[in-house]
Amino acid sequence: MHKYLGIDVGTTGLKGLVVSEEGEVLDSYSYPLEMKVPKPAWAEQDPEDWWIGVYDILKKVSRTHQIDVIGFSGQMHSLVVLDENNKPIRPAILWCDQRTTPQCKEATEAFGGEEKVISKIGNPFLEGFTFPKILWLKENETDNFNKIKKILLPKDYIVFKLTGTIGIDYSDASGTACFNVKTNYWDEEIFETFGINMDIMPELYPSYGIRGEIKENLQKELGWKNTKVVSGGADNASAAFGIGISKAGESMVSIGTSGTVLTLTEKKEPDLSGKIHYFNYVIKDKYYYMGVMLSAAHSLNWVKNRFFPSLDWAEIEERINQSVPGSNGIIFLPYLNGERTPHRDPNARGVFFGISSLNTENDILRATMEGITFGLRDSFELIKEKTEIKDMRIVGGGAKNKSWAKIVATNFKIPVKMPKIDEGGAYGAAMLAAVGDGQKLEDVLKWVRFKEIIEPNYQDTKIYDDYYGIYKNLYKSLKGNFEELAKIQR
Repeated sequence: MHKYLGIDVGTTGLKGLVVSEEGEVLDSYSYPLEMKVPKPAWAEQDPEDWWIGVYDILKKVSRTHQIDVIGFSGQMHSLVVLDENNKPIRPAILWCDQRTTPQCKEATEAFGGEEKVISKIGNPFLEGFTFPKILWLKENETDNFNKIKKILLPKDYIVFKLTGTIGIDYSDASGTACFNVKTNYWDEEIFETFGINMDIMPELYPSYGIRGEIKENLQKELGWKNTKVVSGGADNASAAFGIGISKAGESMVSIGTSGTVLTLTEKKEPDLSGKIHYFNYVIKDKYYYMGVMLSAAHSLNWVKNRFFPSLDWAEIEERINQSVPGSNGIIFLPYLNGERTPHRDPNARGVFFGISSLNTENDILRATMEGITFGLRDSFELIKEKTEIKDMRIVGGGAKNKSWAKIVATNFKIPVKMPKIDEGGAYGAAMLAAVGDGQKLEDVLKWVRFKEIIEPNYQDTKIYDDYYGIYKNLYKSLKGNFEELAKIQR
């Protein structure tokens, strides 16, 4: 029996899954990571910490399992810079780092405005993306910039450490802000405009393309033979693949700390408004639209921990069901840390609106859940304007709450499927390893099964439509106040 190892290189930790050739999860491993914040709004990690963690997982796996192929999922956008000896020059600058605002502005102006940039690279130049970080190094750490021989993303650095080959897959390349969505290659004009040698960019590979075998000395140490490595994919794309998303119109809503809505498409049409992202998928000739809200389950956790610390999650679900759709008039704006989709507003803040003396704590809890769902609905509605949504699957910590899944289904007006296995990018990475091992894509997709399908409550769609309309207007009304508040607090 062939066995596959999927490893997700996340921000707060690594996750490894050993999976059989039939898709059964045989073992799970984890390794914690720390993020360094050397200055406000900066975020860095030492690439060697990822490698130490991956090595630790490999050693543990090798005690029990012979692995045939390893696949990877990884945090997007983060920048690893290597010198001529393929050693990291400095700590990696992470996806959540916000230091590059001047570089984003400069790059956008250089190409004639945001719409022209999006038509070229699929997205605006955003602070989190990779290319603005390269510009920042050029302008602020010239010595380090001049040493750059190659750049990589986190999972690709680990693939390099395992195999000695330098490369990147298309799904991660499309999030660098220097990859042309029309040509499916690095954008020469971007590099020429800023006087950067395009040779620093890695070679492009399919997500399930074999990159080579693990180095011989490491195979001997682990007691493995002919263990191969595939490129793997970006975290959200790998997570979507891990729940079987493979056809245009298939979609995922993920309710984790942040929240995402993602839909597969065959269209080569980015959202020129810049409200939703557009990236390459882990399957050839497939792309996806994605909206991101910053504080999804985080908002509910915040309300629970601050105001209902003694309640467990079962009691919270019970309390939510004691309220009614619309939460007896309360609307929650889930902007605790600003918002990305659709507002791209770092100054936006959380609001409970419509509270009266008739309300109870149950209404507060339900309004929180409904407000987060409205935030996800913002992304859903924007994606629906770009492409047809035929199928919806729900994952993440919030998906374990059936009442919440029902609220999502009712707001989206579409049944939501709950996968039996919800293991994020690591499971998708193992699936990519299986395809790289020669299994047919359609056979690997059969690994994915669903434990339940949650139907919308169509009786409640009208009330949610009405409340969602007010929800959208509240941001418009408060935007100026959010800006004023930010000025006062600076």
